[in-house]
Amino acid sequence: MLLSAQMVSKTFKQDGLLGRSDSVKALDRVSFDLARGQSLGVVGESGSGKSTLLRTILKLTPHDSGTLTFDGMDIAEIRSADIRSYRRRVQPVFQDPYSTFNPRFSIGSSIALALEVNDIVPRSQAFGAASELLIDVGLSPNLANSLPHQLSGGQRQRASIARALAVGPELLLLDEPTSALDMSIQAQVLNLFKTLQEKHNFTIVFVTHDLALVSFMCDRIIVMKSGAIVEEGETKKVIADPQADYTRMLIAAVPEISDTTTP
Repeated sequence: MLLSAQMVSKTFKQDGLLGRSDSVKALDRVSFDLARGQSLGVVGESGSGKSTLLRTILKLTPHDSGTLTFDGMDIAEIRSADIRSYRRRVQPVFQDPYSTFNPRFSIGSSIALALEVNDIVPRSQAFGAASELLIDVGLSPNLANSLPHQLSGGQRQRASIARALAVGPELLLLDEPTSALDMSIQAQVLNLFKTLQEKHNFTIVFVTHDLALVSFMCDRIIVMKSGAIVEEGETKKVIADPQADYTRMLIAAVPEISDTTTP
């Protein structure tokens, strides 16, 4: 398995009333396996633990207990000296593509910097390679000279995908990557992810509140509520025959899914 979680838990402490400390269980004994080349959808409402799980995989938020491994490596045991190598293999694509780029750098320069820092290509070839990556995600290479604010939201998201792909990741972590886009642009970006996955054979963890997107994108699904997994399995099977009441509620909220699962 490329990515495996076994009984992973995380509790946050926060100040409550009258000076008392309250505990919030963001992850509650989360377990799953993800094979290389597969797509896993992580679905749930706000506060379900989706984003904490993503941050834990990125080694931005340490978990309290359990084991989280990537390609056999215990993520918690990755040393500071090895973080760059790990982050090269595991790349995020965030909801807000604008945050991916330095507003003072051109899109091409930002992508070229990722190539240089990770020793993908020599500096003299980096900008040209960045332009090729823009073509790979369906953008004109002429946009390499544009600043982030000069691109549309859809163009910026495509450019952020190009930046993530620049280092040849094995795992892409998608955090609501289309939620800020218009419906027509959402479809284009999702189709782009599928096309690129077939071409580059990377693995995907797709975090979203939208079951319709997961049904299109993902082989497997885990449904989270209050930090715990309430249902998991093959996406088609879970959507066709949900076992948990919470999953049924999420499906009922998406007409294009609930209509297809009704006999």
